[in-house]
Amino acid sequence: MRFPGPIETALGLLYPRICIVCQNNLTTDTWLCGSCIEKLALNHAGRDACPLCGQNRRVRRCTCEYHWQQPFEAAYSLFDFDDTIQSIVHEFKYGGIKRLAFDMGKTYAGLFPSQVFEGMDAITAVPLFFFRFLKRGYNQAEYFAKGLAAGVNGVGYLPDILFRKRHTKTQTKLSRSRRLTNVAGAFTVFPGKKKLLRGKNIIIVDDIITTAATTAECARALMDAGCGKIRVLSLARD
Repeated sequence: MRFPGPIETALGLLYPRICIVCQNNLTTDTWLCGSCIEKLALNHAGRDACPLCGQNRRVRRCTCEYHWQQPFEAAYSLFDFDDTIQSIVHEFKYGGIKRLAFDMGKTYAGLFPSQVFEGMDAITAVPLFFFRFLKRGYNQAEYFAKGLAAGVNGVGYLPDILFRKRHTKTQTKLSRSRRLTNVAGAFTVFPGKKKLLRGKNIIIVDDIITTAATTAECARALMDAGCGKIRVLSLARD
C-alpha cells in the first residue's frame, strides 16, 4: 500500500496521489489510473504473440517457425512496448520506484499462459553489473521477477544465480549485431550454485526484450551449468 497509515493519509491530502503515467489524480491506492490500466488491457489483448519469440505478429512478422536458434525454449512478453509501458519502466528503472516493478509482476503474472510455469523449478532475473547495481541501488528485473513469483503458485524466486562478469554498454541504442557482440560471454553462474542448478528448469526474467541477446547469453550460462529447460519472461517486447 502506498499510504497505509494515518501520517501517510494526511500526506496524501496535502500531496494527492497521481498516476505515474499520465499524472492524473488517483482516488484509489494504485499506481495507475483507470484509463492507463485500460490501455494496458488493450495492449495485452491486441497481441498475437509468436509461441517461440513472443513477437506480436500483428505488428511485425517473425520467422521463428522456419529458423529458431535461441538457447532457450521460448520467450513470453505481457505487453508491446508503447508510451504507457515506457513511462512505467522509466519510473521503476530510473525513478527509484522498485516496488512498482514488484507490483507489476504480481498483478499481471496471471496474464501469462499457465503452461509457461508448468515443469519449471525456479524464477531468476537478468543481473546488473556490480557498479551499475551500486549506482541504482537495486535491480529492477529482480523486483519484477520476485513479483511474478509472488503472483503464481509453485515456482519460487531463486536469487544470486547469474553473475555479470563485465560491464556492457546499454543495449538501448545498439544495432542487433552490436547487441549480440556487446553481451557475448558476459554472464556466468556463481560457482556455489552450479550443483544446485544441475538438471533444473529455470525461467529467466527481464523487464524489456528487444533482440533477446541478453537473455540468450544468460540462458547459455545456465545451460553450461547443467540446467535443463530455459524459458524467458518479460514485461514487454520492444
